[in-house]
Amino acid sequence: MFGDSFSIPSEALPGGKWVDWQWIVQVSEQLNLTLKSKGEFGVSNDWILTQLNVHMQDYQPGDHVIVQTTQAGRYWYFEKKPYVSNPFGMRDNMVERGIITKKEHEAMRSYITHLHTETKDNLRQQAYYAYLNTMRWVLGNNKIHMHIIPGFDQPSQFPIAVSGGDIVGCMQHVSKDEFISHEQGERWYAQPLLPDQRLNHMCRDNHNIMAKRFVEHIQGESLDFIQGWRSKFLSIETQQADQLCPSQITANI
Repeated sequence: MFGDSFSIPSEALPGGKWVDWQWIVQVSEQLNLTLKSKGEFGVSNDWILTQLNVHMQDYQPGDHVIVQTTQAGRYWYFEKKPYVSNPFGMRDNMVERGIITKKEHEAMRSYITHLHTETKDNLRQQAYYAYLNTMRWVLGNNKIHMHIIPGFDQPSQFPIAVSGGDIVGCMQHVSKDEFISHEQGERWYAQPLLPDQRLNHMCRDNHNIMAKRFVEHIQGESLDFIQGWRSKFLSIETQQADQLCPSQITANI
């Protein structure tokens, strides 16, 4: 499994233990396969696809390789800091907190001001999806099953390659739709002391739904991220501890 915070392994969080209800844990158990996962907060597609390539020689016939894509605007600025890839979603005091240096901050701002455009972001995003569709075909010729899960969008010029049913929406739809309203979602993310305490930005109930639907998708069913999920229930006041990650999530860049 490769991805960003939608797929980060629970064993990588404080406590270092797998959460048994995490969707990727449930999927591995239902498929009777050993789970290996490489995910990180805030990373770009460059980093995710690099991890896919780094482990290319490890895949064996019968394996299931899952790649979850991320936002088009993220860019892998610094080799040793892949989590610093989302300048539009990061806090302003990153230099003061020691996450990046002053020169790194200046370099990012220069890139955004003088080089970045949404047109180039979108073109790269189409290229990433085209690459993944091709790699799915290549791995499939070696009896390795590859699955592509859209985190924030889908390609606009062609469909994601699938075995059977199509994919509707993306994981961001499930995450956002959990909030009672858009305003409650903004309040949730604006809390100053802690980041989102939902494991993979989803409540426990939706992890269960995700696991069930993904296994059905492997078997040829459509994967719909819009309809049939638990939604319109979450706010700061209505949160339930048993629906959140059992260990505190501290990454907050």
